[in-house]
Amino acid sequence: MTTKKIVFSPFSRIEGDLQIKIDVEGGQVVRSYAVGTLYRGFEAMMRGRDPLDAIVITCRVCGQCGLTHSAASAGAIRAIVGAKIPPNAHIAINIMLAIEAVLSHLTHFYLSLAPDLAEPPYDAGMGQRFRPRMGGSFARVLREREQLLGVLGIFAGKWPNSLAILPGGTTKPVSASEIGQSRGLLGEFVDFIEEQVIGDELDSWLALRSASDMDRWMENGAHAASDIGVFVALSAKCGMHGIGKWPANFVSSGGWQSATGQPLMRAGFHDGETTAFDAARILEHSKFSWCGGETDAHPFHGETEPAPTRADAYSWAKAPRYGGEPAEAGPLARMVIDQDLLVTDLLKKDGPSVFVREIARLHETLRLLRQIGLWLDELDPNEPFYGEAPRAESGEGVGLVEAPRGVLGHWVRVENGKVRNYQIVTPTGWNMSPRDSTGRPGPVEAALVGTPVPDSDRPVAVSHVVKSFDPCVFCTVH
Repeated sequence: MTTKKIVFSPFSRIEGDLQIKIDVEGGQVVRSYAVGTLYRGFEAMMRGRDPLDAIVITCRVCGQCGLTHSAASAGAIRAIVGAKIPPNAHIAINIMLAIEAVLSHLTHFYLSLAPDLAEPPYDAGMGQRFRPRMGGSFARVLREREQLLGVLGIFAGKWPNSLAILPGGTTKPVSASEIGQSRGLLGEFVDFIEEQVIGDELDSWLALRSASDMDRWMENGAHAASDIGVFVALSAKCGMHGIGKWPANFVSSGGWQSATGQPLMRAGFHDGETTAFDAARILEHSKFSWCGGETDAHPFHGETEPAPTRADAYSWAKAPRYGGEPAEAGPLARMVIDQDLLVTDLLKKDGPSVFVREIARLHETLRLLRQIGLWLDELDPNEPFYGEAPRAESGEGVGLVEAPRGVLGHWVRVENGKVRNYQIVTPTGWNMSPRDSTGRPGPVEAALVGTPVPDSDRPVAVSHVVKSFDPCVFCTVH
């Protein structure tokens, strides 16, 4: 059988210069390779520096989720010194990270995925809604996101590259009047979500518990005419329920920790059954990476040395594995491990498809918007937001945060007050990883296999599968 090789370089409308290579036989993908084409060297920059420098530097790893990098870095240092942060700090940091996730999810949907729906072979009417700059929904979401950015400014001081989050908590206390202002801005943004994105009240959507509930919800004209409603209908028509599947494992470190240590969304590893999350089970494989040591290693012992002549390598990304298994990270993973009723029922019905992955992301957006309002009510402006933390002189610590795209971990080892080793494992590192030392593909590489390519000049389904994982290659090739 004839094999046609297609290379997408760079893959459009994502963060970073991702290259996707596919082999097509019989009108479908039979092999794929995800290639991170850059080397950035953030981990190498950290060696020999004051540990606090990591918070300043690593927030520049990503332009969309810098706060999560700050939180992971501060958490790793906090683990070394044994510091505790005040309850207000937990809440304020959760609000910041949740807003960052909401902004990222909506940016993904409206600026990355939806513009594909405004092009052939889709109905020309989608252009009026989703075409960049000119589409009504596209243009409005860019305006309305300013409301959430206003709340983020109140809590983080500035964004991106805020320096508010430190090992002792947050250096940006919030007054009673600022909390009130934040409630107003959040309310305006939720009004936009209810009017355009779901065509319904937030609580009504969040009351959906099954695929059947969603089917009944779609019978309402206002719901069906919303952006989510249009996406649900278009997905069914165009087969997004049947593409992007793989023998999925899911991983989550637990999202949005409370002062009591309980996360908003549970941690775990899911391979059909959900077990407790254990960071000690993470290894990074480097056989097919131009970056890393000669052997598979836990991040505390990992290396980030460029190896551009490695014979079998094809990506600057490493291959994280959990207990030896590839694992998908992100909103779908969090929803599955947290046992969200709507998403788990959709997963049971349609598998880990493009459609289910996108609905999980949008559903998490709405869950987080509701939670931000609850967190605002829990803040006490008369209590501290920051507690003193001693300097990190020696030891090792890990900071784990659920970034918009999934598990983010910073591992740091400090000796004599300086960073001895620093390793970062990113969400897109999990999802867009190359093959591991046993030759098993990463999640996206596996999910692309079987994707139909009837027209090699317009492989629309391939674009949908890759984008459903919301890749951020800049983070991955840190």
